[in-house]
Amino acid sequence: MKIGIIGAMDSEVDGLKHQLEDYTVESISTVDFFSGKLCGVEVIVAKAGVGKVNAAICAQTMILAYRPDAIINIGVSGGYHSLNIGDVVVANAVVEHDMDTSPLGDPKGYISGLNLVQMPANSHLSQQLISAAERVGVHCKSGLIASGDQFINSNSKVEELYREFHAIAYEMEGASIGHVCTQNKLPFAVLRAISDNGDDNSNIDFPTFVQMAAERSISIILGFLTALSKAH
Repeated sequence: MKIGIIGAMDSEVDGLKHQLEDYTVESISTVDFFSGKLCGVEVIVAKAGVGKVNAAICAQTMILAYRPDAIINIGVSGGYHSLNIGDVVVANAVVEHDMDTSPLGDPKGYISGLNLVQMPANSHLSQQLISAAERVGVHCKSGLIASGDQFINSNSKVEELYREFHAIAYEMEGASIGHVCTQNKLPFAVLRAISDNGDDNSNIDFPTFVQMAAERSISIILGFLTALSKAH
């Protein structure tokens, strides 16, 4: 099985790149794709850059160039009030919260063509990630993750996203990767460690805790790959 792993920032993927074995690097559309073995599993690791368009370019390029069997988006995110910094959310579905054609009668978040608001993550992959989190003793919740080209830094926006979508985590890439994978009929999962609560203090909490949260995300994906290797 070949797994694609995408993060947005160096901190979210460097810990994986440094452990790759027998790897090659190829640059396509300014994205470096690291292809090799990790914990005995064939993987492609890439840093997409921040934002939905960068993430979509990376995911589509990865699919066309490397033909992974699944893609997992890892990294950090803001989390709802019930989540603590360092907790982990595994998406049961993703939504693009800034996609809005509601003046034309569509529900907010509706994606024309896919004709969906929520894009379901692969339940088998997601459960494997939850199990990996539990094995390392990390508090993990399954729920909806909302993505948009916006760093959430407002209590009122947090409440809006919960009210409209029941989103319990919010970031800037996962749903666009889910969009690309759904369109390509490819299984996907999104794993996010909480670096802040998206509230009025998130601009202070994020730089303080982003490294810790990214390392937690990486430790879980390594546990997932180790279990996957043993199963095969």
